[in-house]
Amino acid sequence: MAASDLTTLAAVKQWLARTDTNSDAQLSAMIASTSRFILSWLQRPQILPRTLTELRDGTGTQAMVLRAWPAISVSSLIVDNQTIPPSPAMTGSNTSVSGTTVLLGGAREPGWMLEGWDGAPPGRPQTLSLSGYSFGLSFPGARNFQDVQIVYVTGYQVSGEAQVVSGGKASVIAPYGAWASDCGVAYANGAALVSVPSSPAVGEYALDTEAGVYDFNAGDNGQTVLISYGYVPADLADACVELVSERYRYSQRIGERSHSLGGNETVSFDATRLTPLIQSILAPYRQLLPV
Repeated sequence: MAASDLTTLAAVKQWLARTDTNSDAQLSAMIASTSRFILSWLQRPQILPRTLTELRDGTGTQAMVLRAWPAISVSSLIVDNQTIPPSPAMTGSNTSVSGTTVLLGGAREPGWMLEGWDGAPPGRPQTLSLSGYSFGLSFPGARNFQDVQIVYVTGYQVSGEAQVVSGGKASVIAPYGAWASDCGVAYANGAALVSVPSSPAVGEYALDTEAGVYDFNAGDNGQTVLISYGYVPADLADACVELVSERYRYSQRIGERSHSLGGNETVSFDATRLTPLIQSILAPYRQLLPV
């Protein structure tokens, strides 16, 4: 499956109840074009994990909403040519008042903080906040152009799913949607395994011919591995399947809005490109922030 495809040929053929290969090329092309159409409507160029460099204008604030979501991690933040470090977790001090422990407060170390997400799609835009710094000039109304550079990983990703290697293989669970891209494998102690095309040695892994299945060396049997991977949310994939199928069936009735069957029954067709059902599925994923 291509990086921008939202579903697979097998899923579309299953929906259409087709078992032959006569229309495979046509359906594959329609999957690609329909996926691009959906992503364009969502105003999101891609939903699989990728590293994005975002240039923004500094406005002197201490919070900025990232354009792409979900944001998995921030690699670097530079403001006015100054590298801003991540802020360590907040610490607090406790005191006892009449036998009751009361949290008096905590101190946030200077740096950036990324608002987390719960890992379940669709998610929402996340805020990057600063402590002890600001995004550019600090006086009201000021704006510095393109002086903020944020490098971060964004996309729908399951991070560190634990699986036990058995028979030289491990399969992902993919709770929110079908596996779509590999984002790395590590042992339970955090040591990364090396990706190879095939025939992995101990400490290596390869992608199996079946999506979501990983191949390992027999010497790694019994090892717990942490698998990270990108996925297409199931509801987005379903919407793409339905839209591809509708476009495919439309070729048999181009321009028709209805037709009569023997004068006793009239069949009407919905000519809307995006049906209300598909729009309701896609709406929570649509990017509405200005870019």
